[in-house]
Amino acid sequence: MLNIYFKGNYTSDEQLIKRKQIPDDAVEFGIVSNLQGELGRGFLMLLPVFAGMVAATIYKLKGIDYHLTMGIDVIISFLIVIASVSVLTLVHEVIHALFYPASSEKEIWKAKEQGAYFVYCEDEITKTRFIVMCLAPMFILGIIPFVTWFLLPSIIPMPYNIAVAIIFILMTLVAMGDAANVYHVLKEVPKNSTVFNYGFLRSFYRK
Repeated sequence: MLNIYFKGNYTSDEQLIKRKQIPDDAVEFGIVSNLQGELGRGFLMLLPVFAGMVAATIYKLKGIDYHLTMGIDVIISFLIVIASVSVLTLVHEVIHALFYPASSEKEIWKAKEQGAYFVYCEDEITKTRFIVMCLAPMFILGIIPFVTWFLLPSIIPMPYNIAVAIIFILMTLVAMGDAANVYHVLKEVPKNSTVFNYGFLRSFYRK
Protein backbone atom coordinates (compact mmCIF):
# COMPACT_ATOMS: atom_id res chain seq x y z
CA MET A 1 0.00 0.00 0.00
CA LEU A 2 2.85 2.38 0.81
CA ASN A 3 4.98 1.19 -2.13
CA ILE A 4 8.14 0.95 -0.01
CA TYR A 5 10.52 -1.81 -1.07
CA PHE A 6 13.60 -2.97 0.83
CA LYS A 7 16.42 -3.77 -1.54
CA GLY A 8 19.89 -5.20 -1.05
CA ASN A 9 23.32 -3.65 -1.31
CA TYR A 10 23.82 -0.78 -3.73
CA THR A 11 26.73 -1.29 -6.10
CA SER A 12 25.94 0.90 -9.11
CA ASP A 13 23.36 3.32 -10.48
CA GLU A 14 22.23 0.66 -12.93
CA GLN A 15 20.29 -0.84 -10.04
CA LEU A 16 18.46 2.43 -9.42
CA ILE A 17 17.78 4.37 -12.60
CA LYS A 18 14.47 3.67 -14.27
CA ARG A 19 14.06 6.84 -16.33
CA LYS A 20 14.98 6.33 -19.96
CA GLN A 21 16.28 9.89 -20.16
CA ILE A 22 16.49 13.13 -18.25
CA PRO A 23 14.03 15.85 -19.39
CA ASP A 24 15.64 18.57 -21.49
CA ASP A 25 14.71 21.29 -19.01
CA ALA A 26 16.15 19.45 -15.99
CA VAL A 27 19.10 21.10 -14.19
CA GLU A 28 21.48 19.21 -11.93
CA PHE A 29 22.13 20.70 -8.50
CA GLY A 30 24.03 19.82 -5.35
CA ILE A 31 26.78 18.17 -7.38
CA VAL A 32 28.78 15.94 -5.01
CA SER A 33 32.49 15.65 -5.70
CA ASN A 34 33.41 14.58 -2.18
CA LEU A 35 30.82 12.73 -0.10
CA GLN A 36 32.83 13.12 3.10
CA GLY A 37 32.98 16.85 2.47
CA GLU A 38 29.21 16.98 2.15
CA LEU A 39 28.81 15.15 5.44
CA GLY A 40 31.24 17.62 6.97
CA ARG A 41 29.09 20.48 5.69
CA GLY A 42 26.03 18.87 7.23
CA PHE A 43 27.83 18.37 10.54
CA LEU A 44 28.81 22.05 10.66
CA MET A 45 25.19 23.02 9.95
CA LEU A 46 23.98 20.82 12.81
CA LEU A 47 26.81 21.75 15.19
CA PRO A 48 24.80 24.48 17.01
CA VAL A 49 21.92 22.02 17.49
CA PHE A 50 24.32 19.32 18.70
CA ALA A 51 26.01 21.73 21.12
CA GLY A 52 22.64 22.88 22.44
CA MET A 53 21.49 19.28 23.01
CA VAL A 54 24.69 18.39 24.85
CA ALA A 55 24.42 21.52 27.02
CA ALA A 56 20.77 20.78 27.78
CA THR A 57 21.66 17.19 28.74
CA ILE A 58 24.36 18.35 31.13
CA TYR A 59 22.00 20.93 32.64
CA LYS A 60 19.24 18.37 33.23
CA LEU A 61 21.51 15.69 34.67
CA LYS A 62 23.70 17.87 36.87
CA GLY A 63 21.12 17.82 39.66
CA ILE A 64 20.98 14.02 39.75
CA ASP A 65 23.06 12.37 42.45
CA TYR A 66 24.83 9.75 40.35
CA HIS A 67 28.46 8.91 39.68
CA LEU A 68 29.16 7.05 36.47
CA THR A 69 31.22 3.93 37.14
CA MET A 70 31.85 0.93 34.94
CA GLY A 71 29.36 -1.81 35.71
CA ILE A 72 26.69 -4.00 34.18
CA ASP A 73 24.23 -1.09 33.90
CA VAL A 74 26.73 0.96 31.90
CA ILE A 75 27.44 -1.97 29.60
CA ILE A 76 23.74 -2.60 29.03
CA SER A 77 23.17 1.12 28.40
CA PHE A 78 25.95 1.10 25.80
CA LEU A 79 24.42 -1.91 24.06
CA ILE A 80 20.99 -0.25 24.11
CA VAL A 81 22.43 2.82 22.39
CA ILE A 82 24.10 0.73 19.68
CA ALA A 83 21.01 -1.43 19.06
CA SER A 84 18.61 1.51 19.09
CA VAL A 85 20.65 3.63 16.68
CA SER A 86 21.05 0.65 14.33
CA VAL A 87 17.29 0.07 14.20
CA LEU A 88 16.33 3.73 14.11
CA THR A 89 18.74 4.41 11.23
CA LEU A 90 16.57 2.14 9.10
CA VAL A 91 13.40 3.75 10.51
CA HIS A 92 14.97 7.09 9.51
CA GLU A 93 14.89 5.98 5.86
CA VAL A 94 11.33 4.67 6.14
CA ILE A 95 10.25 8.11 7.36
CA HIS A 96 11.93 9.68 4.31
CA ALA A 97 9.97 7.28 2.11
CA LEU A 98 6.66 8.11 3.81
CA PHE A 99 7.02 11.76 2.82
CA TYR A 100 6.99 10.88 -0.86
CA PRO A 101 3.54 10.41 -2.44
CA ALA A 102 1.94 7.10 -1.47
CA SER A 103 1.63 6.15 -5.13
CA SER A 104 5.36 6.64 -5.77
CA GLU A 105 7.68 3.65 -5.74
CA LYS A 106 10.26 4.06 -2.98
CA GLU A 107 13.29 1.81 -2.60
CA ILE A 108 15.52 1.50 0.46
CA TRP A 109 19.07 0.44 -0.33
CA LYS A 110 22.25 0.00 1.67
CA ALA A 111 25.44 1.62 0.41
CA LYS A 112 28.07 -0.71 1.84
CA GLU A 113 31.03 1.59 1.19
CA GLN A 114 29.35 4.41 3.12
CA GLY A 115 27.85 2.02 5.66
CA ALA A 116 24.45 3.70 5.41
CA TYR A 117 20.95 3.18 4.08
CA PHE A 118 19.32 5.56 1.61
CA VAL A 119 15.93 6.02 -0.04
CA TYR A 120 15.64 6.21 -3.80
CA CYS A 121 12.64 7.59 -5.67
CA GLU A 122 12.64 9.14 -9.13
CA ASP A 123 9.24 10.82 -8.94
CA GLU A 124 9.23 14.61 -8.92
CA ILE A 125 8.13 16.40 -5.77
CA THR A 126 7.94 20.10 -4.94
CA LYS A 127 10.91 21.94 -3.48
CA THR A 128 9.06 22.45 -0.19
CA ARG A 129 8.09 18.79 0.05
CA PHE A 130 11.67 17.76 -0.68
CA ILE A 131 12.93 19.91 2.22
CA VAL A 132 10.30 18.51 4.57
CA MET A 133 11.15 14.97 3.42
CA CYS A 134 14.83 15.58 4.17
CA LEU A 135 14.32 17.03 7.65
CA ALA A 136 11.39 14.92 8.90
CA PRO A 137 13.45 12.02 10.36
CA MET A 138 15.73 14.39 12.25
CA PHE A 139 12.75 16.02 13.96
CA ILE A 140 10.71 12.84 14.48
CA LEU A 141 13.54 10.67 15.80
CA GLY A 142 15.89 13.26 17.24
CA ILE A 143 14.86 16.79 18.10
CA ILE A 144 11.21 16.33 19.15
CA PRO A 145 11.88 13.26 21.37
CA PHE A 146 14.88 15.04 22.91
CA VAL A 147 12.84 18.14 23.77
CA THR A 148 10.15 15.86 25.27
CA TRP A 149 12.82 14.04 27.32
CA PHE A 150 14.25 17.35 28.51
CA LEU A 151 10.91 18.81 29.57
CA LEU A 152 9.54 15.74 31.33
CA PRO A 153 10.66 14.72 34.84
CA SER A 154 13.60 12.29 35.02
CA ILE A 155 11.77 9.04 35.76
CA ILE A 156 14.24 6.81 33.92
CA PRO A 157 16.98 5.52 36.24
CA MET A 158 20.64 6.21 35.57
CA PRO A 159 22.63 5.43 33.48
CA TYR A 160 19.74 4.58 31.15
CA ASN A 161 18.56 8.18 31.32
CA ILE A 162 21.85 9.26 29.74
CA ALA A 163 21.51 6.52 27.12
CA VAL A 164 18.11 7.85 26.06
CA ALA A 165 19.52 11.35 25.57
CA ILE A 166 22.50 10.00 23.61
CA ILE A 167 20.18 8.08 21.28
CA PHE A 168 18.19 11.23 20.44
CA ILE A 169 21.38 13.25 19.96
CA LEU A 170 22.86 10.63 17.62
CA MET A 171 19.63 10.39 15.63
CA THR A 172 19.90 14.13 15.09
CA LEU A 173 23.50 13.84 13.88
CA VAL A 174 22.56 10.98 11.53
CA ALA A 175 20.81 13.66 9.46
CA MET A 176 24.10 15.32 8.43
CA GLY A 177 23.63 14.29 4.81
CA ASP A 178 20.02 15.47 4.86
CA ALA A 179 21.09 18.87 6.17
CA ALA A 180 23.62 19.16 3.33
CA ASN A 181 20.87 18.31 0.82
CA VAL A 182 18.67 21.06 2.24
CA TYR A 183 21.56 23.51 1.97
CA HIS A 184 21.87 22.83 -1.76
CA VAL A 185 18.12 22.98 -2.34
CA LEU A 186 17.77 26.33 -0.59
CA LYS A 187 20.81 27.76 -2.35
CA GLU A 188 20.40 26.40 -5.88
CA VAL A 189 16.79 25.41 -6.58
CA PRO A 190 14.41 28.19 -7.70
CA LYS A 191 10.97 28.67 -6.20
CA ASN A 192 8.07 26.68 -7.67
CA SER A 193 10.44 23.96 -8.92
CA THR A 194 10.09 20.21 -8.70
CA VAL A 195 12.96 17.98 -7.61
CA PHE A 196 13.86 14.40 -8.49
CA ASN A 197 16.70 11.91 -8.05
CA TYR A 198 18.64 10.25 -10.82
CA GLY A 199 21.09 7.78 -9.35
CA PHE A 200 22.74 7.65 -5.94
CA LEU A 201 24.33 11.11 -5.87
CA ARG A 202 22.57 13.04 -8.63
CA SER A 203 19.57 15.33 -8.15
CA PHE A 204 17.79 17.58 -10.64
CA TYR A 205 15.17 20.29 -10.57
CA ARG A 206 12.64 21.45 -13.16
CA LYS A 207 11.06 24.89 -13.13
